[in-house]
Amino acid sequence: MNCTFFRGLLPGLLCSIVLLAACHEGNKKTSNKQTTAKAANADSLHNKSNGEFLPTKTYVEGIVSRRKAIAQQLPGISPEAAVKLYNSLVLYVDTALAGISANESVWLDKYVNYYSEEKKKIVPPDSVQRAVDLLATAGIEPWGIGEGYTELRTVPVFYTQLFKTSLPADYRSYLQLNADEDTVLYSADAGLSVSFNQVGLRTLNWEQFLEAYPNSILSGNAKENFERYCEDYLFGEDNTPSFENWQEIGSLNQENKEEYLSFVQKHGNTRTAAIVKLFLEKVGTEKSMDNLKQDIRKEIKQAFAEHVALLPAQADFGPAQVEQLTKSVYDTVPDEVADNKVSRALDSMQYFRHDGNTYCLAAFRNEIKDGGAPAAGWVDIWIFKNSNGSWQHTAHLLNAGGGGMYGSSGYFSDLVKLGSHSTGIVISGGITHMGSNVFWDDVLAFSNDKLSSAFSLVRDNAYDNGAGTQHCSYNRWQMQPVAQEENYRLVIIAGSCLNGNLPLEKTIVPFKNGAYNIPDKFKDRGI
Repeated sequence: MNCTFFRGLLPGLLCSIVLLAACHEGNKKTSNKQTTAKAANADSLHNKSNGEFLPTKTYVEGIVSRRKAIAQQLPGISPEAAVKLYNSLVLYVDTALAGISANESVWLDKYVNYYSEEKKKIVPPDSVQRAVDLLATAGIEPWGIGEGYTELRTVPVFYTQLFKTSLPADYRSYLQLNADEDTVLYSADAGLSVSFNQVGLRTLNWEQFLEAYPNSILSGNAKENFERYCEDYLFGEDNTPSFENWQEIGSLNQENKEEYLSFVQKHGNTRTAAIVKLFLEKVGTEKSMDNLKQDIRKEIKQAFAEHVALLPAQADFGPAQVEQLTKSVYDTVPDEVADNKVSRALDSMQYFRHDGNTYCLAAFRNEIKDGGAPAAGWVDIWIFKNSNGSWQHTAHLLNAGGGGMYGSSGYFSDLVKLGSHSTGIVISGGITHMGSNVFWDDVLAFSNDKLSSAFSLVRDNAYDNGAGTQHCSYNRWQMQPVAQEENYRLVIIAGSCLNGNLPLEKTIVPFKNGAYNIPDKFKDRGI
């Protein structure tokens, strides 16, 4: 439905809301279907053969009964046992919410239309109010998320009130931070719904969590929160930007500048303040907004990681020089695979410092655009070194990693520290085909001017049979320094992604006998 708004011709908030809901009616129905697609097969909550859901009352009774059973088990229980109960409840509730959202989609799509201008609140018809009251007995509420959309969620204190002090300290802190934040809407209509000051404080809260619990299984989620809030704090969102003009780096809003200066003064010894200070410096020195965003995003991402020293583009070595130094090798490489034409192109370049030297990484995409579903592309990695002002080819690895269906090549993703003298090169690939969504990381090691394969693991794995998502799992990984050891250990956090990310298991893989021996369960790509 196409809508045109005429300012001043439609008095009253009710009319505005009705129009807003109508404009998004089609999108809202799609959104609800996408939400219901997250239904899992846990506890046989729905018929896996046809995707039918159970009645809402059945889901509600299931949540209520499980909460009561857990409440009876918590007194005197160990923190580790409480975590298992928490995980099982989250998985059940996430699955139930998907089914309930499907069942109640009709009135959810219309919920904002029930706003009463006279009473200044939502006043639904009796049939809808009865449904809302039923959900409330299970701690579920309708929650407006902007642009006429309403979703169902658990109330902010759903888990904190139940588990109280039974969980480990990191879980208690994590759940309390989320509960506090969820009392207000953070973002809607592509804009912040809270002040920049509040966004800065949220960033600081998650920094403090990561400082207090660096080895928590929840640290991955906490880092994602920290990174999101920090970027929003400095750049805002589309409809609430921190700059008057996105294209002009010198147009930082004065009130934002004052907020940032105040933050640095109050919290000067924090990682967030260091990033804010760098942001203010670069606003005055960078030549473009794109460069500013790129630099700050790298700083945010590396705030809680071992730094790879990244460098700006070097004026004396660019794409033309890379093409020249790679030509002799590529002239000998076939440009067809199984009668399919390979399309090769320089995709990205990254300059960095390693063991006191300056290097340039060049990633080439190799795609098979007409190869159909079975064909898989790949990424080539080249390393060049600046030796006394002269750039030279140092190492390369053809078909280094990545790939995917329909000839996709994947892409160079990141540089990470694998050890005190080893830099990791992350290449990402993946497939989306016949209901399968699988994405992986192939990691190379660059050490002693040589390239080698370090490890590969699946990052995300989900399957949708058309009647709902049958499974959704993720593996987040990071490198962790080990005292008096040159090579870092690999930490893998595995979890469920049915509705957000729920970490379930931590696995530590040491560097042993010259390799990282990744358990098979983290390597299965299903293809």
